[in-house]
Amino acid sequence: MDGQSTMRVIALHGFTGSAKDFEPLVERLSVHVHALDLVGHGDAPAPERCEPYRMGMQIGRLAEQIPDEPIVLLGYSIGGRVALRLWPLLRDRLKGLVLIATTPGLTDPVERTERIAQDLALAAQIETRGVGWFSEYWSEQSIIQSQKHIAPEIREAMGQRRLANRSVGLANTLRSLGQGAVDPVWSTLSGLSVPTLLLTGAQDRKYTDIASAMAQRIPNATHQIVDDAGHCVHLEALDVAAVAIQEFLDSLNE
Repeated sequence: MDGQSTMRVIALHGFTGSAKDFEPLVERLSVHVHALDLVGHGDAPAPERCEPYRMGMQIGRLAEQIPDEPIVLLGYSIGGRVALRLWPLLRDRLKGLVLIATTPGLTDPVERTERIAQDLALAAQIETRGVGWFSEYWSEQSIIQSQKHIAPEIREAMGQRRLANRSVGLANTLRSLGQGAVDPVWSTLSGLSVPTLLLTGAQDRKYTDIASAMAQRIPNATHQIVDDAGHCVHLEALDVAAVAIQEFLDSLNE
């Protein structure tokens, strides 16, 4: 379509993932998608110091990679967390936002403190015990269990990329970009005026509830819940999610 020829989707992956995780989805979309690696993941650098991972520095690095043209931001999980803080920098270039299993952050101080402690402890274990240990640990978490719905060849490739991550990259991501480490941005949602698609899996009750609350605050939001899918809904229900995202992108050109 004419509108799609100039519109670009910038995709931000989830924790332990990489830009390549989006390839099965990209194959099903008729728009150019430019997927970026977050610091500490994929082909992006994994500095020894924690500071380069901070949200402000992450946003600045990503903003430099985004072309000066109409943009739709697509973020999954931690990628959505980044997108919710990146969109104000895009100003008039931002045409839409797709947030997959995303939270604006923790608002309860006690909950934030507990989450920071948990992430710091896990970060230390990753550095001590290695990525192989962490990959097995991570795959056993309830939020990851639904990934059994992902096609085996896609799931296997994701697993290999997860193992290729560097310990310091994953550890410093938890320290600097964990849910407790970053300030919540619920108060900014009312200023998000562009069309926004919130996509969650029905089995991911926590993030589905969060998306429902977000939809009440974002002026032009649509929340779509996909049956028989969990947290990684865009790959667990690949065809359904691709149709939902493509229809949303098409609507931006109407």
